Amino acid sequence: MLRTVVALGAVASAAAFAPMGARPMGLARSAPRAVTTRSIKMQAGPSSIEKDVKLTADVFKQLDVDGGGSISVAELKAIFGNNAAADISTLMKRADLDGNGELDYAEYERLMSMQKFGDAQGGNLYVRNAINFGLLRSESILADGEASILVGNKGFDPFNCATNLATLKNYREAELKHGRLAMLAAAGWPVSELAQPYLSKLLGAPDLLVNGDQAPSILNGGLDRINPLFFMAVIVFSATVEATALKMDKTGDYTPGDLGFDPLSLYTGKPEA
Repeated sequence: MLRTVVALGAVASAAAFAPMGARPMGLARSAPRAVTTRSIKMQAGPSSIEKDVKLTADVFKQLDVDGGGSISVAELKAIFGNNAAADISTLMKRADLDGNGELDYAEYERLMSMQKFGDAQGGNLYVRNAINFGLLRSESILADGEASILVGNKGFDPFNCATNLATLKNYREAELKHGRLAMLAAAGWPVSELAQPYLSKLLGAPDLLVNGDQAPSILNGGLDRINPLFFMAVIVFSATVEATALKMDKTGDYTPGDLGFDPLSLYTGKPEA
């Protein structure tokens, strides 16, 4: 069993790695709302586009004319017209957090939240409440900005561990690796106890389960029956995979935990919206 669990752990380590007056069809006018005065510093006020158009996931697909997964200035001008250049500029200043001249879905989603809940903390109510309850510093990078739109941000950082974006991504990478390893181990433990008797009989190998139905472990015993070479092989393999992952270029738009491992194409090429 332990072979199964450790082997699964090794696998986890590897895996861890138009003029304004003519709105396009479907771009409904947003309901009037009071603009909060608790906006972040230097945050520009809502553009006329935000006041005039109710931002939704479907609208993102319409604005993303070429289907590339992001909205460019050229696409906005193609829809709203060159006369809206000033409003488009204001919109980009508010929403383009990484400054690449395009809005990906995470940035657009933040804009939707700001339209719905106000500008403070990028419209993230979890972050806003976390600050109110003292679980996050108001000046934290998780409060608003590029770091705040990482998936899963609920504003919980009472010790201010996320001091900068690079540090936050390293922590997120480690968290994902540990989570994947834990999930595989949790599945491998009971599966190994169920499958080991059949596999050992099929392969003509000794049944290494303790008392006939328990996986070898510190609590159950039986670790002395595992060949030490197996542990050494697993450690060398895991270290090799980890060293390879550490050499990957994780700058730019790299998403923590995304090592390009998607053999079934479950996510590759799929839109975020």
